[in-house]
Amino acid sequence: MDKTAYLSVYDKTGVEEFARGLEELGFEIYASGSTHKLLKEAGLEVEEVRYSPPVPYSVLKALSGRFPAVSENGVELPRFLVVAANLYPIANIVGQEEFAVSELSGYLDQSNSAVLRAAARDFDNVIAVCSPADYEPVLAALKDTGGLEPAVKKQLAAKAWQYLAAYDATVAQYLSETGALLGDEVVMSLKKVSDLDYGENRHQKAALYALSGARPRGLNAARILAGANFNLNHYLDLDTAYELAAEFEGPVCAVVKHARPSGLCAAGTLAECLRGALHADPQGAVGGTAAFNRPVDEETAGVLADAFIESVVAPGYSPEALKTLRAKEGLRVVELGAPVLSPHEVQLHSVSGGLLIEARDNRLFSSEPACVTRRKPTDAELRSLMLAWKAAKYAKTYAVALAEGNTVAAVSAAESSTYDAVRGAVWKMRERRSILPGAGALVMAADAALPLKSLQAALACGITAVIQPGGWQDDEECAALCDSKNVAMLLAGIRHFRH
Repeated sequence: MDKTAYLSVYDKTGVEEFARGLEELGFEIYASGSTHKLLKEAGLEVEEVRYSPPVPYSVLKALSGRFPAVSENGVELPRFLVVAANLYPIANIVGQEEFAVSELSGYLDQSNSAVLRAAARDFDNVIAVCSPADYEPVLAALKDTGGLEPAVKKQLAAKAWQYLAAYDATVAQYLSETGALLGDEVVMSLKKVSDLDYGENRHQKAALYALSGARPRGLNAARILAGANFNLNHYLDLDTAYELAAEFEGPVCAVVKHARPSGLCAAGTLAECLRGALHADPQGAVGGTAAFNRPVDEETAGVLADAFIESVVAPGYSPEALKTLRAKEGLRVVELGAPVLSPHEVQLHSVSGGLLIEARDNRLFSSEPACVTRRKPTDAELRSLMLAWKAAKYAKTYAVALAEGNTVAAVSAAESSTYDAVRGAVWKMRERRSILPGAGALVMAADAALPLKSLQAALACGITAVIQPGGWQDDEECAALCDSKNVAMLLAGIRHFRH
């Protein structure tokens, strides 16, 4: 095949140098649109290929290295050996908050999409290049051997098809936000944000990806202000901690370790919240993540500086607070705006051979919790119950959270039964309660319906109010037991399993 190349790129990075290198190797250069204009202004000898979208079939045949053709301006097109094309960065546009769906069609690059597909289709004969990062290796191979090995052309074609698939998936993802949650076919485009230090364990590789074109709603919008070498566990903790903190309107601090709450406190100031969350489980907080739903002030930063916390996430930091936190060696400081959950967001679970996909658990309650006992919870008990219920929602199932006043006193999670979860929480509470202030009645929340045996174990340790999902055969007996002990019990009517 003759030395011919066609260039049509939105991303102009390195294209002038690439064209100049091809010209030095004796290639005839053809280009279109803004690429042609750029190369002509750079002094390169280049033929203009002019056509109106959609690209004529005859032109696509030439781009795929099959047959010559003639462009609209009468230029005879040979069969091409090298085709370089990339597309308008649609992900950058649809990810903007002010972008409207009605604008989408004006940004879709149908011409270069067809060009790249045509070239990548015949990878045995055509070198299809979609990334500026490949210009130099391609030039080097052409200079050294006069061509590329079949395996390399195949790799470049695979990269082109992946690039095109990501482009199409970005559009589909954006449009599906207003469509069905779970369709017969689900497309997903991911863009790497960064490589991570390691995965769950040091021998596992990992990286953080953002949904291509996703609105800046979560960790894809996080700003790392201090610290480095994040691993997968850090991000799991950041995600759990910040979503838990976002459940509250008043000041709160959530301390999370291994993606489960170890401490939670909702007090008058952030510093008080942090102290309460740390005191609830001093050992469990070691190496954990602290999340706040308010900008961190200097006093709170001072408490953090004395704690063994690996990461902190908040919607902002005062200049004094940021100076204090940056001075703490090894502390990762993350700024993240309040999460805005779409009703169409999903949760993914990897399984052998595929994925399980479910709607996100975005509800706290489906309706107002029902009191099924003679005594209703006091206002103070109700506030503690809501605190414990939110902690249990973010803990691994089976989970039980005990709260006293404005602090979660103990969380027991990832147990094989509610009975073991109750016993674990009671054991933790008894061990630590002496260091907690006497803040009032002790209440309990469970993420799953309670059998009578589990409730008996809880009431034996002095629980005065309970919230649980209900819906179990023991519900009536549980209510009767609570009445006999003058304990208030709410049935939430919704469970929050988390695995």
